[in-house]
Amino acid sequence: MPELVAEAATAQHIGDRQRQEDALIAHVPGGEGPGIAVLSDGMGGHDDGDLASRILVSEMFGELFLSAARQPLTQRGGDALFRAALDSANTRLHQHIGAGCISDDTGGTLVSVVLDEGRLRWLSVGDSLLYLCRGGSVKQLNQLHSMAAQLDLMVAQGAMDQSAARSHPHRHCLTSAVTGRQIPRIDCPDQALALRAEDTVLLASDGLNVLRSAEIAKLVARHAGHGSAAIARALVAAVGAKAAPDQDNVSVVVIRVSAAPPSAPPLTARLSALALPLRGLLGRAAGAWGDGLRAMTRGTRL
Repeated sequence: MPELVAEAATAQHIGDRQRQEDALIAHVPGGEGPGIAVLSDGMGGHDDGDLASRILVSEMFGELFLSAARQPLTQRGGDALFRAALDSANTRLHQHIGAGCISDDTGGTLVSVVLDEGRLRWLSVGDSLLYLCRGGSVKQLNQLHSMAAQLDLMVAQGAMDQSAARSHPHRHCLTSAVTGRQIPRIDCPDQALALRAEDTVLLASDGLNVLRSAEIAKLVARHAGHGSAAIARALVAAVGAKAAPDQDNVSVVVIRVSAAPPSAPPLTARLSALALPLRGLLGRAAGAWGDGLRAMTRGTRL
């Protein structure tokens, strides 16, 4: 199998909302070690959803980064390290709630990926999206924990009309989320997925749902030659162009995989060079927390 390299970009759009309740971090250093991306959608309509999403993203990212420095997360047993990182993020949210820093009626979705050694592993909770765009088609990789997934299953089984399912008042209710308490459902497959050159991995909040799979596939194919940043911008612009009533926040992480040039370090290179980037990332985050939780997060785009 040819060696692979990856590059990533992010984009956000506030939609028809008063504030941005999505948060994300993406660190994909080409061929110099694993790529890590985390996205969370604060629970809309709940107090401090924007704060919860930022807590979950920063904690999950830090734990995955440290775990990847010790052991490749795409190897056997990597799912246990993913789950340990989720436990840490959930515990940190619980601590902030217990300390009175944020409301106890809060939480968020979480989708996180690690790319290493040409493979992809993920963990997700809630209804944020994880897609693989390959060969002109789009495949959803993760299980969605929402009533929408159950209603769509009923449509597929002939038990409900499609129009009724799309307009169902409980369609967007979550059946699992990270709230500082027990997490009902977690999607974290045992096996990593082998990636190929020209694959595009897409993480997104559910605000992207206004675009059909065919529209996403067309946009990815049209802009793939210009890199992940062009794809991310095109997706967010397409959502804005829909001008959907009550449009939710939308956030995307686009990771573009390609064959490594002969002179480029492959994804199989290990993590010895990543201590300094981690120190800088977490050092800046620690300084921001010291200035006060709400001051850091209100209106901040990660």
